[in-house]
Amino acid sequence: MLMELKQFGNLEVRLFNNLEEFSKQAAEIFAAECEKTLKKKAIFTVSFCGGKTPQRLFELLSAEFKNKFHWPAVHIFWGDERPSFANAMEGEGKKGSSESNFQNAYKIWLEKIIKVSPSFKNNIHRLKMELGLVRGAKEYEKELSKLAPEGFDLSFNGAGSDGHRNGIFPEKPKIGWKNEIWDLPESVKVYGYTIPPEINPYTKRITLTPWFLNKSKVNILMLSGKDKADLLKKITRDKEKYTKRDLPAITFNDVPTIVLADKAAVSKI
Repeated sequence: MLMELKQFGNLEVRLFNNLEEFSKQAAEIFAAECEKTLKKKAIFTVSFCGGKTPQRLFELLSAEFKNKFHWPAVHIFWGDERPSFANAMEGEGKKGSSESNFQNAYKIWLEKIIKVSPSFKNNIHRLKMELGLVRGAKEYEKELSKLAPEGFDLSFNGAGSDGHRNGIFPEKPKIGWKNEIWDLPESVKVYGYTIPPEINPYTKRITLTPWFLNKSKVNILMLSGKDKADLLKKITRDKEKYTKRDLPAITFNDVPTIVLADKAAVSKI
C-alpha cells in the first residue's frame, strides 16, 4: 500500500512499507502499461536492471501476475550486464554466473513463462557478454534499433549506493579514471567498457546509455534498504551538489521518473 508521495522536480518518490509492497506496485505498473500499449501496437518493450532489488518482482511475475500478460507480445531487455559464462536458454546444463543480470531473471522468472508460452523465448533479448565488449554492444544496439528505436515502453532501473546507474560508474579522480561514456554522442544506445578493479570487481560491463534509457515512455527507479538512503537524499534534496560524472544516478532527474522506495531508503528525505 502506498504510504506517501513526495515530488522532487522530475522525481516522484512513492513510499511503501517494505520491498514486498513496492514490488507489487512495480508488477501492477508493468501489467497496466503493457495492457495499455498493446491496445495501440503489436509489441510491448521493457527493460530490467540487475541486483537484488528486482528479484521479488521477478517472483511475482512468475506466479501471482503470470496470467496478466500476453507474453508472446512482450519483449524483455536489460539495462546492463556483467560477465556470464553460460546461456541458460541454450539448455547446455552449465551453471550461469550468479552475477549475470540475465541469469538471475531467467532462473527466477523467465524460464517458468517459457514452459507455458514457448514462443516467449524468442522475445528475451540478453546482452551477450561472450561476444566481447565492442561486438556485444553493437549487436544489442541492432536489436534496440529494430524493436525499440525510440526507447522502451517501460524501464525498471537500479542504482548503487555509490551512485552508479545501471552499468555506469562514477569517475574517480584519485586514481585518474574518467568514464568515457560521457564523451559519446547521444546517438549511441549501448556501450561496452572496462572499469578499474578499484571501482568494482566486475570490470567488464556492457550498459545502455542513460540518455537512451531516459527515452523510455515510463521510467521507474527501484530503491530498497538503508544503504540507499544517502543516495536518495543526494538525487533529491542535494542534487545541485553533484554532476553526472561523480554521481551518474543524478541523470534520473533529467526526465519524469517514478521512484519506488521502502521506508529504509527514504529515511533521510
